[in-house]
Amino acid sequence: MQIHQIQIRHDETEDRLLLRLSTSDHHEFRFWLTRRFVKRLWAMLVQMLEWDQAVQQQMDPDTRRTVLDIQHEGYAQQANYAKKFEDVPRQLPLGDAPALLAKAKGRKGDKGVQMLSLHPQQGQGIDITLDTKLLHIFSRLLRQAVAKSDWEMNLGLHGGKAAAEPEQEAVPRKLN
Repeated sequence: MQIHQIQIRHDETEDRLLLRLSTSDHHEFRFWLTRRFVKRLWAMLVQMLEWDQAVQQQMDPDTRRTVLDIQHEGYAQQANYAKKFEDVPRQLPLGDAPALLAKAKGRKGDKGVQMLSLHPQQGQGIDITLDTKLLHIFSRLLRQAVAKSDWEMNLGLHGGKAAAEPEQEAVPRKLN
């Protein structure tokens, strides 16, 4: 079973993100992601992106960040974001209603693949095997969905800051 399509979109009524994963064997998995869960998931996804061998080989932290940025832009451009999520009849192994995610875990795998486990507080979840390209694409989809919400979250690749943001010095405050 391979991933066929991924969709992450903000649902204004629920004020949550809806993650839909369809597989090559005609299954679909649906999950709700809360703002709190996304904050925790994002930190883990960035760590997983940094596990890549090309990033790890760099000794200089600035070079690591640059390699990560280049990979992120390069892989993210290879996805087809214009194609709509196919709404065709599929089997829903976890049920019709999306499961509310509460737990996530990332693990290093063999030969450059990683395992992302997504599970609700109780019940079944899924374990997704992601290569570097798919991990970057998944991260980009999550960033785009959060940007369309009004959550005021900045999902940057480097310590919560966007790569293009210059650091600003704090202005001293005066108390009268």
